[in-house]
Amino acid sequence: MSMNYVGSISLMDKGDYDRGDSPAQAILDKNARSVAQRIADETREELEKVLERVEHIYDSYENSMELIFQTQNSANMEYVNDINELEEIMKDQIKKRKYQQGLTIFIVGYENVCGQRLKLLQHVNEFFMENSKSYEEEDWFPKTPDLDLDDVAEQVDESLNKAEDLANRLGEINQEMVNWLSNYAINKASSKALAFVDAKRSLSFMNEGKKKLEKALEKAKEDLASLSEKLHNLQLDLEDKESKYQDLLKMLENKNLETQKYKTAAEIAKKNVTELEIENAVMKEDLDKRKDFMKDLQRKLNRAENELSQNDMLKDIQANQISDQYQESQSMEALTAKKKIQELQEVVDKNKSKTEEVKREIEKFHETQIVAITQAHAAEIDAMKNEFEEELKKAKGTNVNSSLNMTVNKM
Repeated sequence: MSMNYVGSISLMDKGDYDRGDSPAQAILDKNARSVAQRIADETREELEKVLERVEHIYDSYENSMELIFQTQNSANMEYVNDINELEEIMKDQIKKRKYQQGLTIFIVGYENVCGQRLKLLQHVNEFFMENSKSYEEEDWFPKTPDLDLDDVAEQVDESLNKAEDLANRLGEINQEMVNWLSNYAINKASSKALAFVDAKRSLSFMNEGKKKLEKALEKAKEDLASLSEKLHNLQLDLEDKESKYQDLLKMLENKNLETQKYKTAAEIAKKNVTELEIENAVMKEDLDKRKDFMKDLQRKLNRAENELSQNDMLKDIQANQISDQYQESQSMEALTAKKKIQELQEVVDKNKSKTEEVKREIEKFHETQIVAITQAHAAEIDAMKNEFEEELKKAKGTNVNSSLNMTVNKM
């Protein structure tokens, strides 16, 4: 993109008349054109540099986005902040089964790096914006002139019209001077023939012509002085307008730079919006997955609650049945127990009489047994006494023999 200010600068049209200041006008026009051309060249160079940087950034951005799209088409990609989040995903059995169904690429730390780059670019942009504002707010920087182009055009047109009127007036005065001189020469030639006749009359006529000529010359001098003054004012006005024009060019250049800054900020904001939209889409997808998971859990919970309520109802029914059966069994058992107690009481009474009889019989048998046992015991004791006495006798006899043998042996 190039900016051309040269074609818009024209102090005078080529079809204007020659007022005698064409060399000065040509110099002014040449200076204005050279200044405008220099500004245009500098602006073009700066814009070319900026465009080269923008194209480089755009190419790198396109390459990265193309790589991302290629990888997205070939496999599913997931962005995680750090290793801990990746470990949490791997520990989650539901997500692990989902990712095991296809090829999934996990990129760790990509969002953090992009966030750092974005913060760095934002800091650089803020640095340039603050420095540009600081330079613009300096006192030495030329202030923007408060001009109305329509009023300036009207003033220039009025000045040119006045200069045109003055030039026409000078032409008229010049023509009058030429006519008067020609008439004066003709009158002078004719007066030589009539010199002797009309000497007094020609002298008075010459004096009158001289006076008219002096008046005309004085008037011409006054007109020339006023015209030179007006031309000087016009020159000053043109110089003032030229300075204002330079200020307008500087203001336009500053506006272009500011527009470029706003454009850069808008592109960065647009990039941020796209990244936020992508992040929002990812978060929305994750939220939908979580909502589906919560719905499944809610359905399972409702099913479990229904089953639990049914189990509670069954338990209550069974408990009521058991309590009813227990009460019935308690009443039946009470009746049967009474009957059994009565029967047992009767049996006990019968057995009581029987036991008394058996007891008496046992006592008798016990007495007879005791008598028999005492008799048998006494007999056994007598037998043992007899055996003991016999053995004692035998022992005494053996002892006597042994003592005799011992005495014999000693002897």
